[in-house]
Amino acid sequence: MIEMPFNPELEVAKGSGIIANGAITAFLDTALGAAAYDQFETYKKIVTLDLRVDYFEKPAAFSSVIVKTRCLKITEQAVFVQGDAFSKDETTPIAHAVAVFSYEEMTTSVGGTSKDSDGKSSGDVGQIL
Repeated sequence: MIEMPFNPELEVAKGSGIIANGAITAFLDTALGAAAYDQFETYKKIVTLDLRVDYFEKPAAFSSVIVKTRCLKITEQAVFVQGDAFSKDETTPIAHAVAVFSYEEMTTSVGGTSKDSDGKSSGDVGQIL
């Protein structure tokens, strides 16, 4: 579970107290991505391949949005997760999301050479200026 506190900068209309759907969608993507990332013992690059959000109702005015996530399945190339967003009561979600994330080993660039999380070199990767 992760919480996004109410912030007036996220309101759909100034003074309404209602967090905009775009902010909730971005928060769901972040929460679901964190759930996918949490499935691994080593660092992985996680990329959103697909995200579907169904909205049921607006959040309670001036309240936080909380997301509860669950990992459904991990394959050799993807992680499937889902989550529910709610504002006051977990039994009445305001939105439901399903996402698919791809993943791969993290690499770092040192002196023009790419190294994976085990420190193995994989050749020239160029330079960033």
